[in-house]
Amino acid sequence: MPGIGVITNPRSRQNLRDPASMRRLGYLIGSRGEAAATGSLDDLYRVAEEFKKASIDILGINGGDGTIHHTLTAFIKAYGEQPLPQVAILRGGTMNTIANSLGIKGDPAKLLFELVDKYHQNDPFEVIEKEVLAIGDAYGFIFGTGLTANFLEAYYKTGKASPSTAAKLLLRAIFSSLVDGKLAREITKRFHARVVVDGDVWARDDFMTVTASTIEQIGLGFRPFYRCNEKPAHFALLGIHTPTPLGVAGELARVFRGRPMRRDKVIDSIAREVFFECDGQPGYTIDGDIYKIQGRLRLATGPKLQLIRLNSRLLEERNQR
Repeated sequence: MPGIGVITNPRSRQNLRDPASMRRLGYLIGSRGEAAATGSLDDLYRVAEEFKKASIDILGINGGDGTIHHTLTAFIKAYGEQPLPQVAILRGGTMNTIANSLGIKGDPAKLLFELVDKYHQNDPFEVIEKEVLAIGDAYGFIFGTGLTANFLEAYYKTGKASPSTAAKLLLRAIFSSLVDGKLAREITKRFHARVVVDGDVWARDDFMTVTASTIEQIGLGFRPFYRCNEKPAHFALLGIHTPTPLGVAGELARVFRGRPMRRDKVIDSIAREVFFECDGQPGYTIDGDIYKIQGRLRLATGPKLQLIRLNSRLLEERNQR
């Protein structure tokens, strides 16, 4: 019988795999009344095949941005040409950049309650249609090299993953840029790359970052990808080439408001397909997970998802009236 299949990362701060807590919610979850706690990628691909066989209506994902990236990659590959179920992001991560950008708010358990309650009551969901990025053989929402990956590496090295840690690191990087400090130089280290966008080669080949996304935010409320909804089946693409770290710091207020950066500092476009080649094997990120580029990397518009926008805070406010 079709139903709701839930993938939960066992390392998530707010885990939904405890059967007792699920019974306290009063609902059965998953394709056969259970949620699937995945401890490895092998588990994830196995569960994707099981959920496909069970013909679930909704795929719930409890975890952070990296969990979403790995789950979507597994399910898109498992389903192939078959349409994916609707996707409900239940937060549960540290930064929750994807959920925040999509306007999904609330505690994971309360979001799950709202999801299952509406499903069983046959209440309509607010659904957003959104493409993902195909990045090599993986799928996600946000891609970034250079500055984007370097900042995340410095963030992970703190060993204290949290929005406040990320904010403090950003402030440190801004102050470092004012004095041309070591931190700013490391995060904004330049690289050379050949970028081909829909058949056209970019005139510049030296950057601080080349980054792309199908959602507006990149974290901490900053919205560099304000063009992501400009044209169907396209994604926002930025190549920041300003010569100094201070040049980036000076644009942060614009980026936070979702405004364009100065044209002499960035190549700002939209694209359907990008080929990226660069010297060496620099790091790049997909939704917060870091990889190494091996030769030529292709970015393209991926499958269109039906994403359920949940907001347990609105439900709480209505109940309090």
